Amino acid sequence: MMNNANISDIWESLLNYVESCTEDPGYARWVKEAMPQSITGNVFEIVVEKQFIKDWIDNKYKTNMEKILSSLCGREMKLLITNLNTKDEEDRNNIMDRPIAPMISTGEKPVSNILQTKSTLQDNLIGKYVFENFVIGNSNRFAHAAALAVAESPAKVYNPLFLYSDAGLGKTHLMHAIGNRIKQNHPEMKILYISSETFTNEMINCIQKNAMENFRNKYRNIDVLLIDDIQFLRKKESTQEEFFHTFNALRDANKQIIISSDRKPSELDTLEERLRSRFSWGLSTDIQSPDLETRMAILRNMAASDNIELPNDVVLLMASAIETNIRELEGAYTKVIAYTNFSNSPITLENAQKALTEFNIGNVNKIISIQEIQQLVSTTFKIKMDDFLAKKRTRNVAFPRQIAMYLCRELTDYSLPRIGDFFGGRDHTTVIHACEKISKDMKKDPNLEKTIKEIIVHLKK
Repeated sequence: MMNNANISDIWESLLNYVESCTEDPGYARWVKEAMPQSITGNVFEIVVEKQFIKDWIDNKYKTNMEKILSSLCGREMKLLITNLNTKDEEDRNNIMDRPIAPMISTGEKPVSNILQTKSTLQDNLIGKYVFENFVIGNSNRFAHAAALAVAESPAKVYNPLFLYSDAGLGKTHLMHAIGNRIKQNHPEMKILYISSETFTNEMINCIQKNAMENFRNKYRNIDVLLIDDIQFLRKKESTQEEFFHTFNALRDANKQIIISSDRKPSELDTLEERLRSRFSWGLSTDIQSPDLETRMAILRNMAASDNIELPNDVVLLMASAIETNIRELEGAYTKVIAYTNFSNSPITLENAQKALTEFNIGNVNKIISIQEIQQLVSTTFKIKMDDFLAKKRTRNVAFPRQIAMYLCRELTDYSLPRIGDFFGGRDHTTVIHACEKISKDMKKDPNLEKTIKEIIVHLKK
């Protein structure tokens, strides 16, 4: 529950839930057309720009959204949808002829609403994305260090900073964290976070309004520009041209530029060569998929933020079911919490499995723990559990210990050093040696191969 969360946090959680929990592909797109406005008592107000959007959400999604909001807020909530355009007379019969809920509305707006003056420039930063709650692991350690260095010394190191990775691995979190830290340390600086799609749409609107001078004044007179998903500028020659000049103007003026993409600069073959080469002027760093320990730490961090006690077996289940995408991991967490709230049931392994199975999340087969492996191997070879931690090197102890290490490597997602920790703090090279030895012995000894296969079958039951 998010009783103390601010309105933007609640709205973002709702969007995450809608995006990952529903099978209706249009649901998330339509809901993203709305913006959170206020919370008054038990009423959560959102605003939209067209009457047909209000009607569509009201008729199709309102009831479900109220359930989600009630779960997130910990009390019964009602949803109020307000149309900002009271003069909107668009023919509602043409709803289905319109593009389905674009992320950024390109409907006509006064230019003054699109391009704010310096004093009213909105930075678009999300306050909850800070360095303090970014979970560091082997997959993102270098990217985090680079982002922190830029945040502490904007325009003095790594300019531009280019972050790239697959979707949902933390690029956006790091970008907002940079912006928030700079904002904290340098409140006088003008900071702007924006997606490449928004950049494109603003430019189109300004061309239509004959207001390109205002557009250039906005983007070329800021201190820190954070532009997300630059790959979406592909096949937009005029936008690439404008961004090229914006990039040059900012860098020549010693302003900080941070860019994100789903691939490294050299692989952005749909962008002009002169842009790709400029993206490589500073530092490019990638973020890899998080390992099991990092995924578990992320889940524990989310639970702590929500003041929720998450059992270790539930954490392991979710971290094992979602192996690559942090956004999907957050979705799995939201589903488990919502499921238990809706059903008024405790957060247990059984309920978590039901929640993830119901929503078709990842692989929710039985999760095998290292303790289970050690227990079964110790029973099979008639040794004590403590022998796995001891320094004994006699064959009757060392050999079963090596088998257990091999099985941990084959049946769990733990890293080699972490497996070593479960065996008395042994070095990862010891684990490698054990795995290689047992693998070779199995090829030579059919009886050993049979025994290990039987253990695996038993563990998977």
